[in-house]
Amino acid sequence: MVEIGHFHFGLTDNMNCLDILLEAVDSSLRISDGREIPFARAILTIRNRCDSEVLNVEPHATLGQERGTVQEVTSSFSQKAHASIPPGGTVTWDLYDEIIPAHPGVSSKVHLFGYRAILNWRFDLTAWAEYRPASFTASMQTPVSRWALRWTVPESAAGKVELAIEEIKN
Repeated sequence: MVEIGHFHFGLTDNMNCLDILLEAVDSSLRISDGREIPFARAILTIRNRCDSEVLNVEPHATLGQERGTVQEVTSSFSQKAHASIPPGGTVTWDLYDEIIPAHPGVSSKVHLFGYRAILNWRFDLTAWAEYRPASFTASMQTPVSRWALRWTVPESAAGKVELAIEEIKN
């Protein structure tokens, strides 16, 4: 795993202790002619750094497409939604397989043109989570994390799809 984008926050008092990370992970993708090509996946992860379980975890996200609309894609978390995350536990989502399909404008292009529909577009991903540490009665919210990402094929002969992730500062 190659970590490209990482946002870390937390207080030493162990109250605000969820990490939200976006990482590029080497993988492959089966394309329409049956071949598999090298493909970098963007993996969104929520990690619990608390000493105790965090409860009522509700991740949220928006995804914007270059020259397109920003869509609420929180629904993409529903298949892997976790009501709680144990200490040291993580929950992950694949941006290409699980989050992009929630953006109707992007999903329709990927459906028509395959993975090439995402090449060289800039995507803006914003993510945050609401949760409650086990020892608290009130809910908390993580800071908002923002990234810009772009899939490219720098060498067309190699066919490898690479991914650049840039953290966007507020």
